[in-house]
This record gives sequence, C-alpha cells and structure tokens, in this order.
Amino acid sequence: MIANAASRPACAQGGDRTFFQSSDVAWTGAFALASYGVSRFDPAIAKYFQEPSRQRNPTLRKLAQGFTHLQETTLTLGGFVTYGVARLAKAPAVETTALHATEAIVAASLTSQLIRGPLGRARPKDATPIFEDQYEFHWFNGFRHFQYRAFPSIHSSSGFAAATAIVAEVHRRSPSATWYVAPLAYVVAAGPGYSRMYLGQHWASDILMGAFVGAFYGQRIVDYAHAHPDNRVDRLFLGQGLTSGTSIVPGRGQITVTFARQF
Repeated sequence: MIANAASRPACAQGGDRTFFQSSDVAWTGAFALASYGVSRFDPAIAKYFQEPSRQRNPTLRKLAQGFTHLQETTLTLGGFVTYGVARLAKAPAVETTALHATEAIVAASLTSQLIRGPLGRARPKDATPIFEDQYEFHWFNGFRHFQYRAFPSIHSSSGFAAATAIVAEVHRRSPSATWYVAPLAYVVAAGPGYSRMYLGQHWASDILMGAFVGAFYGQRIVDYAHAHPDNRVDRLFLGQGLTSGTSIVPGRGQITVTFARQF
C-alpha cells in the first residue's frame, strides 16, 4: 500500500502546472477556423465518396466496414485489456502507455459529446438535401437524435487520441523508434475517419475537428502525466509499481525527484 508518493519536476513550477493552458484557446480557434474552411468543400468531398463506382468497390467497402468498428468503445476496451495484461506481465512501459492512451480516448470522447450535443449538426446522409447542406444544425437535438451528432467525429477523435498518446510515449522512451511508429499509428488513426465519410456519417470538417480533439488530449495527457507523476490517475492505476526510496531522474531541461514509501 502506498502511504506517500510525491514527485515534482522543476518544470511543474512553470506554465504546465495546470492541465489546460492559455495557448489552448488559440489552438482551438485555429483548428475551428480550419474546420470551417474545410466545410466549404464538405458537399464535394461527401459526393466523391458516394460515387457509385466507389460505393460498389468491394475493397473500399470492406475497409470502411472494418474501420468503422474502430471507435471509442472498442478502443477503450482494448486499452483496458492491454493495461491489465501488461500489469500482470509486469511490463511498466506498456502498462503506462495503455493507461494514458485510454485516458485520452475517454477524455476526447466526452469532450466531443459535449460539443456535438448542443450543435446538433446533421450527418451528410441525413441532411436536406442529402449530402449537400453541410450547415444544417438542429440546436441541442444532438443529445436525443443520432442523426444530429456529426460535429466533431468521435471515431476520429478516439483514433487520434490513441495514436498520439502511443507516439508520445514511444518518443519519450525510444525516440529512434518514432519514425516508424508514428506513420503506422496515424495511418490507422485516419482509418475510422475515412470509414465514416465513406458511409455518409460524417463531413470532412467533422473528421478534422475530431482529429484535433483527439490529438490534443493524447499529447496533453502524456505530457501532464510525466510532468506530474503524482497525479491521481497514475497513483491509482500505476501506484503499486512504486518502490520505497528517493530517485532523481535528469531530463531535458528538468530534474524529476520522486519520493515514495510503502508499508
């Protein structure tokens, strides 16, 4: 049982003391503006995916049907299972990565729900005219009607949350592996977005904003967890891995001092 565990990196005394930062407003605004810019082309992109030749293509359809199952529920369950197996196998790197990826998926999914519920944006296949009116909104009806939950895409946010968290953890532990882990992770993360556009469930601008939400939480949760290793979630799920004593770990521009006591 952990009686006391405290770790305070020097950088935690600065701007990363809180999870959300002032720069987040600027980043969110920039991607919201980019999403609006993409929305001008939403109908053309939607109709591109709905071309009969593409809809009848068995390879494209199988890819879409396969990737559509890669969403918040399956990714969250997969994260928990990976975390559990890694904990039993005493693989701390995998355990930590799985935990942080799962945190990011859940946070991105909840945030996306809170945004699209009030907006009530109609999905492409439910818009009037179909696949044409990308600015059809049914305010606050997104909570009650599935067809009005387009913006942002939770499939996209979940995929990019998991991919970004994994890439961030790999980069911290083995920077040389990032060059091949990152492309693979983000190609897979883009799959659910492709599937939702192919199936007429999301506009391209929904996918872009979902990717931003997911990438934001994936990177921020990893950065915050490593800057604050005594945070409540890590202490709850990773705390038993601590050992008694004091450790001093040098890092890039910081020194992390950890003290833990077990009894």
